[in-house]
Amino acid sequence: MSGTEKRKAKLIATAIEARIIKRELKPGDRLPERLLAEEFGVSRTPVREAIRQLVETRLVTDNGRRGALVASLSISELLDAFLVVAELEGLAARQAAKRMRHEQIIKAFDANALCQKASVVKDTETFNAMNMVFHNLIIAGSHNAMLQSQLSTARTITFPYRHYVSSLPGYMAQSVEEHDALLKAISNSQGDAAYQLMRDHVRLQGEQIEDVIHHLERQNSGAAE
Repeated sequence: MSGTEKRKAKLIATAIEARIIKRELKPGDRLPERLLAEEFGVSRTPVREAIRQLVETRLVTDNGRRGALVASLSISELLDAFLVVAELEGLAARQAAKRMRHEQIIKAFDANALCQKASVVKDTETFNAMNMVFHNLIIAGSHNAMLQSQLSTARTITFPYRHYVSSLPGYMAQSVEEHDALLKAISNSQGDAAYQLMRDHVRLQGEQIEDVIHHLERQNSGAAE
């Protein structure tokens, strides 16, 4: 697959992901390759790649001859996934307090500074990108390959939803404050505090995403009337 097709696949995957999270596409809805290719003005190759990416995040299931279907992940299952990720990221933060290198901590502070700047101007796209960098740095700072592997799998379920929380009033500013407190705990080798701060930070995202999904569902039902 060419670089151009890969970029097209990413754009298509992002567009379909947004429709699923906003409940414009419902669990069980089919994703026909031919119609999607026509809609986006591309061949089937980038569409297949986009669907493959969505299967990896469990937003879509591959049902063989029946084709790709929107997965039936319930809100309760999603919240369970957030609880698992919260515990794993909490463990990563605890180990980062013991193992994270100075240069990694500096990079995390820099990433949070960019989150703060994005928060001031309400730039959710930049905030989400820097927020991902921040969390990845903490996870890498654990220097625990097994934990990183487990998180790589678990976060594929939650991450498509996490960036929708950023649009909630006051969320970005609150997140920046929580990041700062977490980094101070890690810098001071306070493992238990780092664990608690990170766990609560991610669990709160899960609780807020439930509100976001209900809000989007109400918007969609209102638009359909």
